[in-house]
Amino acid sequence: MSVSRVEVIGIKLPLISPGDDLAKLIVEYAERSGVGIREGDVVVVTEKVVSKSLGLMVDADSVEPSSYALRLSRAVGLDPRFVELVVRECDGVLAVVPIRDLVRDGVVDLESLAYDREAARKLLEEYPCFFIVEKEGMLWSDSGIDASNAPPGKYVIPPKNHDDIAREMHERIRELTGRYVAVVICDTEFFLDGSIDFARGSWGIDPADRLFGAPDLYGKPKYGGVDIVVHEVCSAAALLMRQTKEGVPVAIVRGLSYRRVDRGLRQSLPKIDLEKAVAKTLKATLKIRGFKWLIRALLRTLTD
Repeated sequence: MSVSRVEVIGIKLPLISPGDDLAKLIVEYAERSGVGIREGDVVVVTEKVVSKSLGLMVDADSVEPSSYALRLSRAVGLDPRFVELVVRECDGVLAVVPIRDLVRDGVVDLESLAYDREAARKLLEEYPCFFIVEKEGMLWSDSGIDASNAPPGKYVIPPKNHDDIAREMHERIRELTGRYVAVVICDTEFFLDGSIDFARGSWGIDPADRLFGAPDLYGKPKYGGVDIVVHEVCSAAALLMRQTKEGVPVAIVRGLSYRRVDRGLRQSLPKIDLEKAVAKTLKATLKIRGFKWLIRALLRTLTD
């Protein structure tokens, strides 16, 4: 009987400062830990540590909110400096999720997941909502702007052109080791029932299985077969990286069979017009449920 096995190995790094050669540190600390870098490894790196190495942190006090950000901040109850960074770093705001009100009204039972319920309530008062935005052709919450695991009074800004950064790291690691590795940059996204890690950029690995309609065990064309491999790799790495004070910003996924490609995530996935997709989905839903359902839903929301 053949056995398939994939390993996920966490690599701890020192605190990263602007200008650090992140690829070199990954190679060095992988060697120190006795793991090393092997041919065909997939190196998964958190977006935040990439941002820190690029110096992409800003002091909140240095942010000058625009009139648009000021209007938005008054409407949603967020710090206008934070709102300014969100709108500045995205291609468009698609929605606002009133997470504090959803929790308060019992629509979302987020408190059952809280480490400390009182601390969680204070956090919701500071961040009563979050924005869903479009950026680099993907959906993001709050444009990826984050203050967690950053010094007080500072925000971490996501880098631009994630695929280019992944390519540079891929090439640098090959230069240092002589080995081919794929690089995936991962980011954590929050949903109403928890968080999960996604790929924001990659290089050296085909991001998706291209098996839509391939035959299943019984020869029938399968509706699936398009696993987004780089997202799955990030979710596996997140089991070791976690989200608080573990201090594991890099994971090596070893033993994964993947197709090597000289392109990134954005070049490899099908293009999606998010606004049209939402509009057509709403139209199809209304066709089935009818306008009465929409009116009832709106009235129920407005009167709650």
